[in-house]
Amino acid sequence: MPEVTVVIPAYNAERFIADTLRSVQSQTFRDFEVVVVDDGSTDRTAAIVDAFGPPVQRVHQRNGGVSRARNAGIGSARGRFIAFLDADDLWDPFKLEAQVTLLKARTELGFCYTGVRHIDGEGRVSSVKPARDHLDLCRTLLLESSVIAISSVVVRRELVEQSGGFDPDFSQCADWDFWIRMSRLAQYAAVTAPLVGYRTAPGNMSSNVSLLERDTFAVLDKFFATEGATAYLSIKRQCYGNHWMILAGSYLHDAKLADSLRALVNGLRAAPGNIWRALGLPGRWAGRLRRRVVSRATGP
Repeated sequence: MPEVTVVIPAYNAERFIADTLRSVQSQTFRDFEVVVVDDGSTDRTAAIVDAFGPPVQRVHQRNGGVSRARNAGIGSARGRFIAFLDADDLWDPFKLEAQVTLLKARTELGFCYTGVRHIDGEGRVSSVKPARDHLDLCRTLLLESSVIAISSVVVRRELVEQSGGFDPDFSQCADWDFWIRMSRLAQYAAVTAPLVGYRTAPGNMSSNVSLLERDTFAVLDKFFATEGATAYLSIKRQCYGNHWMILAGSYLHDAKLADSLRALVNGLRAAPGNIWRALGLPGRWAGRLRRRVVSRATGP
């Protein structure tokens, strides 16, 4: 049996999937299998994946979304640990070795995650985000959401099975919902180094702000309806307010000014103390625009 199963959901991923799989093949830790779940792709994804051969295997399913694809990969996994990887992200060669070594040494841990480098469609680095430990990961996730990148995580398989896997009702925020639940089930640790190239190419799912809005509040509503939410009721309004402010910035970045204003108003209603974040929105937008111009100027 392999020590690690790498689960990769893939839908029309022909542009990046080969590079992603080569980054897995380059791992210094070698005891793994790779399960690519082809979520009803209509491009050359299947042919590209099949050309790799063992230990890469492809599982085909009718298009059902990323959560169902990840759950199918989990269902096919034989490894003691499961490592998640998106079909357009990249791993540094020492990524699996660092995490498996940590999880074997510290048996009380259920999962660990690494830092990331944000890269564009050409692999150019736009920013680096080291991972950090949190005194209360659930609280941080509720207030900030994206503190763990899905492609950075290695988790014990029995813990994934205990959690019930990914909720197919969510698409963009399925991993966020998953980490919230996982943070309540097990101890965790961060590997500080940015060992993952996290792709932020235009047009990927994370650029759909309307879908992000729908999923964001569905995840929060789901959590605060559970018994485990009792300890976090004191920050409920702040959680909703924070995420309205995040959406205000995202809509502004997409030049959807009416939606940005709507989100801003909702954010201030939920948590008036967020006024300082509102004052920073124009500056953050200008910074993003400046980075985009620099990236285009230095591109090939």
